[in-house]
Amino acid sequence: MIASKQAQPRKTKPSEKKGTEISIDSKLKASKKGDQVMAHFSEQEESVDRYVKQNNKEAAVKLLFDLIVGYAKEKNFAKAEALWKRLLEVDPMALSEINRSGEILEEEKFKSIDQEHLDIWSGLYGTLTTEETNALYYAMKEITYDAGQRIFKQGERNSNLYFINQGQLEVFYSVGGKEIPLQTVGSGSIVGEDTFFSNTVCTTSMTTRSRVKLNFLDIDSLMKWKDQLPALESKLHNHCLRSMKVYDLLERKGLDRRSQKRVNISGKAVIQLLNVSGSPVGKAFRASLSDISVGGLSFYIKIPKKESARLLLGRNVNMKFILPTGGSQEKIDQNGTVVAVHSHAFDDYSVHIKFDAMLSEKVVEEVKRLSNPDQ
Repeated sequence: MIASKQAQPRKTKPSEKKGTEISIDSKLKASKKGDQVMAHFSEQEESVDRYVKQNNKEAAVKLLFDLIVGYAKEKNFAKAEALWKRLLEVDPMALSEINRSGEILEEEKFKSIDQEHLDIWSGLYGTLTTEETNALYYAMKEITYDAGQRIFKQGERNSNLYFINQGQLEVFYSVGGKEIPLQTVGSGSIVGEDTFFSNTVCTTSMTTRSRVKLNFLDIDSLMKWKDQLPALESKLHNHCLRSMKVYDLLERKGLDRRSQKRVNISGKAVIQLLNVSGSPVGKAFRASLSDISVGGLSFYIKIPKKESARLLLGRNVNMKFILPTGGSQEKIDQNGTVVAVHSHAFDDYSVHIKFDAMLSEKVVEEVKRLSNPDQ
């Protein structure tokens, strides 16, 4: 009897079977309920259109408020934000509804942020308001890399700021054909700030050592925050400044990223932008020379818009200028690439060029001798 009893298969209890059915049924019901909610919202949006056509602002505002709150609680933030903007258009004086619906939207967005992400970046988010936190989090994109993948490369453009959530990466500096490791970074590290907050090409390269999960922020986000959240960029930048800078890492390793000596010069140059095939683009402009080396030079120009300055990075240019060399003058006609554009006061920008072909060291030494006759 014992043996036969043990051999009998275990029967599913009615309560267990019922529980499974309830679980599956509840999901179906939830799905149907979600569809019904969306269908109801869609009908209400059509009602808003009718009220607007009838010039019934009061009814349209009330319904828009309900829709914004409804979509926010359903986690459809894109739709909620679109309707919030429409509420501003329908009646910009409905301040109570505009402010309250905006607050509810921000609250619901904050509730939906991944808690693990908040824990990793608590030091940063602790300095931000709820609205700034939402703006930063929802502007980020997630990406996963396998081991051995290059994230950015020295000498190339990079317009992203990287937030490392998981894994390890190695930061390298290339010199003389060798890659010198500078730093290993992991969870909680932010990388790429040197090119994200200034218009310059990458000073270093970064490669994954393991499988890596990260978030990244693109440069266009800064433009979007400029008017609505003006303090967010500076708060983010200040947080990044707490970590060791690329230049500090190079100095600690005894590396000089400026291997070529620079000589201060004065005078004017004619600068012409070129397309990829080397043909002139637009009108040439005059610039004030600042310094020169065998490998490049820098000059000053006025640029009224920050966005225009960023567009110069990576552009090919032709430069014509005259260098004093003893009793004669050396006419220089060089092509090069813009590798950095730094802002200064009163819309002045210093533009840094890397020559396609190096100058003669004798010419640069003669310029140095003439500019420093006492040395």
